[in-house]
Formats: sequence, structure tokens, C-alpha cells
Amino acid sequence: MNRRGFLKRAAAAPVLSATAAAQTAGTTVSANDKIGVGIIGCGGMGRMDLTDFQRQPEIEIRAVCDVFRPAVEQARGMTGNKADTYGDFRRVLERRDIDAVVVATPDHWHALIMIAACQAGKDVYVEKPISHNVREGRLMVEAARRHGRVVQVGIQQRSGAHFQRAVQAVESGRIGTVHFAQCWNHNYSSDRKGMGFPADSESPADLDWDMWLGPAPKVPYNSARRNFRVFWDYAGGELTNWCVHLLDVVHWALHLEEPQTVASSGGKWFFDDCRECADTQEVIWEYPGNVLVRYSTLAHNSFGPNGHPGNKSFGSYGVMLQGTKGTMFIDRAGYEITPQMAMHSEKVSAGSREAYDDLVGFGNYFTAETMAEKGATSMQHQPHVRNFLECMKTRQHPVGDIEIGHKSTAPCLIGNIALRTGMKLKWDGKAEKFTNSPEANLMLTRQYRAPWRIEGMAS
Repeated sequence: MNRRGFLKRAAAAPVLSATAAAQTAGTTVSANDKIGVGIIGCGGMGRMDLTDFQRQPEIEIRAVCDVFRPAVEQARGMTGNKADTYGDFRRVLERRDIDAVVVATPDHWHALIMIAACQAGKDVYVEKPISHNVREGRLMVEAARRHGRVVQVGIQQRSGAHFQRAVQAVESGRIGTVHFAQCWNHNYSSDRKGMGFPADSESPADLDWDMWLGPAPKVPYNSARRNFRVFWDYAGGELTNWCVHLLDVVHWALHLEEPQTVASSGGKWFFDDCRECADTQEVIWEYPGNVLVRYSTLAHNSFGPNGHPGNKSFGSYGVMLQGTKGTMFIDRAGYEITPQMAMHSEKVSAGSREAYDDLVGFGNYFTAETMAEKGATSMQHQPHVRNFLECMKTRQHPVGDIEIGHKSTAPCLIGNIALRTGMKLKWDGKAEKFTNSPEANLMLTRQYRAPWRIEGMAS
């Protein structure tokens, strides 16, 4: 099916006051029937996305956009200098030959750009975490549905064959009933000084600092803030970075959606620098069906709960699902089922004392409750891009649909709220509100800096 056969137009509606110019934009048919894609955010992840989108035969990267000039020029070079360059995402959304956009900006920009893209009739591939706060995430889901757009979240593990095989094993009962799951990111740093405490300064001439800040509060330029993941105004540390990926696997395998409670402990305990987000943190969620889920992140030690010393590029990380018949461990390198051992006893002729002295117990022996299994890695990112493109054709929800991404992001966001309030919070997942803390509910949204605005953020 060519582009003429599947691209649908979407009438724009006034959702974002800051994107009025995009409200009448829509897709049209180009002469060569290629799907036009724009990359918004050309840092490391954006360039990875660009690479895998460009590998698809029906794709043409027509626009690259970033507020940092060297990044956008590097991205343009990756297209053979064919793509047009922009510093303002609104100019990309105005183009009628752009059918889909990739949103790979810092987290605090995701919601605003994704909603504007839906309004402009574009399908969207948005990186995780989908949002800076819970309210944004819900508005993103509503925008996708209201405008009939295909929105894929960059939770690419759902497109990995070995992840799918492992999840199917859990769903089929191979490890029994799971009451406890844990996921973690443990890394070792020998440099406690981290980013240090750089002084505020003038922003570089090739960076639009005001646009970089966007809806976040106005602050002077500081080089450390470009490491956005460790500042509350832009992100939420490893909990909203890596944990979204890991918790998504737990949700997927155990068919979980919203937790009932959340509690968290930790803080900036290791690094002596200007970061704000925790470098040492533990979060516990309680889910319906008596399922307890734990996440931990460390910066001073890389040993993992699965016994791995952390000598991989990501340190020690992964997911363990512990069931009544066995334990499933999974990460991007593969998966493994370790059977639960059941103890049995047989009669012995010796008395108890002699049996213990001989270190043989009472004739105890152990049998496995399930069969062991091990699988190696699989491709994840390219198939995820492929799934998005196929869903652009069929108009089906992709494997990492925006609703799934929201449900895997929100528990991480409320985990940080539990840390910052110091409370065990009770969560109403349907209403997306806390039931025991008005203070915590105030942190489910944010005030946007003018002129940026999303309708519904004050709700």
C-alpha cells in the first residue's frame, strides 16, 4: 500500500495557543509517494531514531529540528544534507509534506510538541517518558484519540522477540503466580564530584536557551542544566529515565495498569554536585491482585539483585519476576527462567543425629517446579520503528501505544512525588489523583511559562 492509500488528513483544532500557525496544517501527497518524517530533537536518541527511520525504504527525512545548532547540522549531515533544518518545531509542523514526527527532545517538551503534532494532523513517535507530569500524559492520550493519530512511545522492548517470548512464558503460567517483581539500575561511579557546581553564564551563541527552557521556569543559562535528566524542572532522574522501560515490562507480563499505593525513600546521597534528582532511591508500588513491585537505583555500587556485578555498559539492570514456580530474569541481552526448587524428604535408617553429623539431613531432595529456559537478545528498536510505520498504514494502535506509555510512565512520576513528599501515597488510578494528600495532588501538573500553554493543564 502506498502513501496515497493510507495517509489520512486530520482537521486541526485549537489545542495549543502557542501553535496557531500549525492549526491549519495537514498532510498532502508528494510526487514520489514517500512518507515525510521530521526529527524534533537531534541529540543522541534523536539521531538514533533518525538512523533507524532512514533505513525504512518508504521513509524520507525531510526536516530536522533542534535548538542547538551543531546538533541539527549533524543530523542534517546524516541525511546526506537533504533535510531542511529548523530551530523551532512549529515550522516543522506547518509543512504539509511532513506526515510524521519523532519527538526526542528533553522530557519537559514531549507533551507540548506531541499534542501540537496531533493537532496538525501528524502521526507521532515520542520518546519515553512521555511526559514531565501525570496531567500532561493524560492530555497526550486524549489528543491522540481526539485527532485519530497513531502515536508510538519509544518503549521499544515491546518489539523485541526475546521480550515477547519471555512475556508469553509468564502469561502461560511457566513461573506460576507472581506476587513480587523487582527492577533496578545499579551503576558505579568513582567520581563523587559529578557535574560540580558550574556558575551561571551567558548561553552559547549556537544555542537558543529560551527555546530550550520552553514551558519550564525561566532561569539563567547553566551548562549543568543541559544534563536535563537530573533536574526536577525537566525530568525525574533514573526513575523516569530507565525505570519506565523496566516497569513497562512488568506491566506487560503481569497485565498490570495502575498501582494502589506508592512509597519511596532515598535522595542525593552520593554525588556532591548541583543535581536535584535522587542518585540513590527505592520505590515500592502495591498493585491489585497482591503484587508488590520494587525499583532501586544506585550510583555507588553496581551489584544487582540477580547477582550480576554490573560489568556491562548499563551497569547492572533488568527485571526479575518471582513466581510460585520460578523466577524470570530479563534485560535487553536476553532472558532466563530459574526453576523454584521444592523440597521433599524420604525416610532414612540413621537417626537424626547421625544424619546431621553426616551432613545429609533427613534424606532431603529437591525437584524443579518448572523447566529452566534461556534466550539471547533480539533486535528491538528497528522493529519498533517498523511497527509504527505499519500502524500508520492500518491505523491500528501500535505495540507501544500512547495509552500504554502513559500507564508505564505515571507510576514513575508518582514515585518521585512520594519521595519528595516523604509520604506513602494512595493512588486512584482511574481518577489519576491521590486520595490521601492534597499536597501531592498539586504535583500532578505544572504551571507553564508564557507563552506556552496546553489547554486542560489547569484541570
